Amino acid sequence: MSITAQDLENIGSRTVDKIKNSPLKIKGGISANSIFYNSNGRSAREPFTYFLQGNLNVSWLTFSMPLSYSFTNTGNQLGYQTPFKFNRLSIHPKYKWIQSHIGDVAMTFSPYTLSGHQFTGAGVELTPNDAFNMSVMYGRLLKATEDDGQQQTLPAFKRIGYGSKLGWEKENYKIGLIGFYAKDDIHSIVAVPDDRNITPKENLVFGLDGEVTIAEHFIIKAEYASTAITQDTRAENTNEKGTGLASLLFNSKGSTEYYNAYKIGLDYELDKMKVGLAYERIDPGYETLGAYFFNNDFENISLNGSRPLFNDKLNISFNAGYQRDDLKNQKTQATSRFVGAVNATLKVTDKVTLTGTYSNFSTHTNSSLNQFDDINDSDLTDENLEALNFKQLSQNANVNLNWLLAEGEKNNQNINLNYSLASSANKQAGIIRIGQANNFHNANAVYTIGFPKDNINISTSLNYNYSDIGRDDSDAYGGALDIGKKFFENKLNASLGVTYNTNNTKDLTTNVLNFRGNASMVVAENHNLNLNAIQLFKTAAKQDALNEVTVTFGYTYTFDIGRPKRKPKKEKEFSFSYRTHTFSGLHENISNEITYLINTPDFVAIKNVSAIKNELSRLEEILRQNENKSDKAYKNSGINYLKYLYEHKDYLSTYQNIVFNSLKSLYEDAKKFDYSLKEEYVNELAIINTAKQKGETINPTDLENLAIIEKNTKPIHGCKNSL
Repeated sequence: MSITAQDLENIGSRTVDKIKNSPLKIKGGISANSIFYNSNGRSAREPFTYFLQGNLNVSWLTFSMPLSYSFTNTGNQLGYQTPFKFNRLSIHPKYKWIQSHIGDVAMTFSPYTLSGHQFTGAGVELTPNDAFNMSVMYGRLLKATEDDGQQQTLPAFKRIGYGSKLGWEKENYKIGLIGFYAKDDIHSIVAVPDDRNITPKENLVFGLDGEVTIAEHFIIKAEYASTAITQDTRAENTNEKGTGLASLLFNSKGSTEYYNAYKIGLDYELDKMKVGLAYERIDPGYETLGAYFFNNDFENISLNGSRPLFNDKLNISFNAGYQRDDLKNQKTQATSRFVGAVNATLKVTDKVTLTGTYSNFSTHTNSSLNQFDDINDSDLTDENLEALNFKQLSQNANVNLNWLLAEGEKNNQNINLNYSLASSANKQAGIIRIGQANNFHNANAVYTIGFPKDNINISTSLNYNYSDIGRDDSDAYGGALDIGKKFFENKLNASLGVTYNTNNTKDLTTNVLNFRGNASMVVAENHNLNLNAIQLFKTAAKQDALNEVTVTFGYTYTFDIGRPKRKPKKEKEFSFSYRTHTFSGLHENISNEITYLINTPDFVAIKNVSAIKNELSRLEEILRQNENKSDKAYKNSGINYLKYLYEHKDYLSTYQNIVFNSLKSLYEDAKKFDYSLKEEYVNELAIINTAKQKGETINPTDLENLAIIEKNTKPIHGCKNSL
């Protein structure tokens, strides 16, 4: 037997003290950016675009209410209608374990049910204890959009959706149940022309997921989803039922379809080693109205692992997988793919780091006729053509060396060397024909030097790439120079840069000259201005010269009302450098400079990537916590933030370049292949026509070759049009 007593006599005074010591806090920020653009050539860009963004958080005791907004004139300049909003306003009040989302928001239950779809409405997340959690949402997924006759307009019925997710989690297991429903309002717009293929839809999705830990080191994960979707709610009701949970509670119509998705995985973790095995299958036609896009009709098996070696100086990770489609043998072409990738990072010394990646993709396609087409096929001489055996091979490799040459009060020097290779080849019937293989080589070197005492940073770079696309070769080379300096006690950060590149192909040489200027200034406490200008000159033989000017102007203001005033710090100033940046002053001031970099044009491409943004927020929190610690501890946290920022900037730039050049390579490859096929077609046709004119017997081999060329021409044209 136990007795519990409360100090009722002093509870009132303690409550008053708590209220007095917890003042109302209001913090947030606003930013305004405008982009001015002018060109002497034809361009789809608007001459003026603005972006207004802001956030506000009001908190007191255990209550908080974040608010965010985003406005732009981009949507107004499109000239056509869309079923979604460009301007957004949302608030996210929170009290203890209750988190709500109101306005233009997005929530995610799972990849197969509700997955990041924006809606206008409300949602709530409840976490009353460590075990139970619940999420609920209701809102408009798509706004009613009439068909105005313009091809670009996306007509849509008004779509309302609601759903819920229940979760129960313990130390060694967790389980979740998901339900999501969405339906179009058939009366929200007038009839849409049949050629637009827009019909009112209805969807019900159920999902189950779970996770269990076995013997400490093994984790089994499983997920199942069942969807029932009516493609046209105007269809008649039927009594037919499909398979899966969703079929039990859904009203079937003539256009109703039922599909399932499965995913199961096993993870093993021991010390620093991690290994994972996963299997995923999604039925052909699987669809949910809670996601903007969804891949279906595939089966995927993957294996991944990672392990640090040699006292964590070497980190190795790999992943391998096999994927195939056409699970129900309904397609004329079935595709299978093998994927393998290896990543390694070696810390040679404290100043030298070497990283390398390699990936290999192999896609195999079998083309066969539909069984009814096969039955009705009167030509039995082209069976080899109708069973196309096509394989596409692709591999990518990258090596990067970073060497910190010097680090001190006088100067900091760093050199970075990078080489990447992207190659692809088309193999048909076991043969890679001439012009069906291409390689893209890219190499660049960057040297930076900084003078901390003078607040000057200089960066130079050289780049070269070579590609053999089809039967033609091309190369490009160039260089860049950037100089940056800080003025007025580091309040003004200015930089100038110039870049020159020459691109040579068989028939054309293109020269591009680029001038850049950037200035960011702290005009007052928490007030920042940023100005960026780019002038581009592009010349090519037999083409008009292109001149472009882009000017970006931005303003940022942050505020924190109700924050307890900190006592003046007596710590001495110190400085450190990273790449082209040199930071000096008090820890708090340096933190502001470091975290502001994400708002500069160099990093605007990664600013809105949620995963990167969340990790930077975590690193910023660590940076702020170390402001009162030693210079060494603070510097390490600052370097970690900057390193992560630059790694993902460099990764995104490299990824975009590889994607662009791969698409360019593929288009040129298709173009050259099309030209080659035309030559072969003309030659074969001439042989046949000559034989006809002379009254000679036509060689069956010539007829077969002509049929092969005709069949191969169609997919090549389709590829070029898609690109």
